[in-house]
Amino acid sequence: MDHETITIHNPVEGFVHEYAPRLTAFEFKNKEVQSKKVVLFIGGLTDGLLTVPYLPDLSAGLDKIGWTLVQIHFTSSYMGWGTGSLERDAYEISLLVEYLRSERGGSREKVVLMGHSTGCQDTIQYLAKYGPKEPAKQVEGGILQAAVSDREAIFHELQKQGKGWEELEELNALARNYVSEGREYELLPKKYSDLFLGAPINAYRWLSLATKLGDDDFFSSDLTLRDNKKTFGMVTRPIMVLNSEKDQFYPDYVDKQALMNQWKLATPDKFWSPHSGLIPGALHNIGPGSAPGAVAWTVDRVCKFCTDIE
Repeated sequence: MDHETITIHNPVEGFVHEYAPRLTAFEFKNKEVQSKKVVLFIGGLTDGLLTVPYLPDLSAGLDKIGWTLVQIHFTSSYMGWGTGSLERDAYEISLLVEYLRSERGGSREKVVLMGHSTGCQDTIQYLAKYGPKEPAKQVEGGILQAAVSDREAIFHELQKQGKGWEELEELNALARNYVSEGREYELLPKKYSDLFLGAPINAYRWLSLATKLGDDDFFSSDLTLRDNKKTFGMVTRPIMVLNSEKDQFYPDYVDKQALMNQWKLATPDKFWSPHSGLIPGALHNIGPGSAPGAVAWTVDRVCKFCTDIE
């Protein structure tokens, strides 16, 4: 998820790569020679190029340690997520990783995925579930920034309207009817889009996001250790979690630090980065309203993680 205060950037220099037909990625301008080490950034729902405000600062920080930042632009970008899936996203990410490893893509030697918001699901999906075995599609690690449960975020939005779990279950029941009738890829009525970020959304993706243990339900606070071991527990590469201390998409009842502790417990010890933590004073995308220094703190942690990868 990612509907927040809009930040308008100054022009940003870089290179556009067509990594597959009609699929592109933006590489922030680095030093004269293309770096062999890449952080591949994956935005959240409604995100597209440069919609996450800290990316120019992150690019500058990575440049100082010899890494470069590449942002994927795939079918799910902007309003495309409502008819997509994590499986489709992971496939398109694999195409970009393979491209970056190729001579045409710069023969990159290190690739670290960094998901923001629902891009965190994509990162976990790639690291734990999709896990392509081909060397050209492997990555060296993953970073989760603002890993938030979409199910709980939808409930939080309903709460603000004076509604709750009962109303959410009514919405889910209609979506289940679509699926039972073989209409899982048909668009749901407009009230679903109005409730959640405005994009047309089909029954499959709604249930994936809004139901317990749906295909997107990786980060909910009511999941058990056994549930989390099916995601975090399957990771075979280093992983770092940087959640925002003041993230406005969490319901009030969620203890963010305790939730991170649950994920750490489910993750193999050797893969959980000691640089993980709550970003002090940060809102969801570390944009306007976040505490001074929140972006710099985040960039520092990402750079430390990447240095450890080397």
